[in-house]
Amino acid sequence: MRTVREIMWRRVMDDLSFEHARLERDDDGVRLSGTVLVAEGGIPLRVEYAVACDPRWRTRTLSVTQVHGGRRRRLRLEHDGDGAWIRNGQPAPALDGCTDIDLGVSPVTNALPVNRLGLAKGTTGEIRAAWVRLPSLEVVPARQSYERLDDRRYRYRSRASGFEAEIEVDDDGLPIDYAGIWQRVADGPGAGGRSGQR
Repeated sequence: MRTVREIMWRRVMDDLSFEHARLERDDDGVRLSGTVLVAEGGIPLRVEYAVACDPRWRTRTLSVTQVHGGRRRRLRLEHDGDGAWIRNGQPAPALDGCTDIDLGVSPVTNALPVNRLGLAKGTTGEIRAAWVRLPSLEVVPARQSYERLDDRRYRYRSRASGFEAEIEVDDDGLPIDYAGIWQRVADGPGAGGRSGQR
């Protein structure tokens, strides 16, 4: 059965960003897509993205189109399922071993490791994420961890910077509150499918 949800977040930390995302699930896998609008250094930044995963939330592709400072740029990443990545048609060995995408301006990609790891309460999982920095579109490996605190709360840590945040999620692993930085402001069924909210 195909289910579709649409969700919106506001970056309450500074009121400089909104994200409108769409979650689609069916027997073939999961697709997250959306648009993020950011006032980046006083310049409008528009990011459109699509992440395709298999039914176990393992990332297969990411496409990003951004417009910043009057310039449109694109990025495409492909994952072979065994740890190797291709960036814009070329091998990207620096990303070997990365399992998930971390889209720098978006809370939505936290749902990827939350669902893929399937952690029991009180346990922690470490990942190596392909972190997409925006607006540079630089992609770097990033060591991260997720600790499941209870049914709906996780503690995220960046192993490189030491940054940590507590994330409250729903049944689909989508953030409700991201450490007072991002908060969900809208949630409902999307066109073309039944709501996946439970």
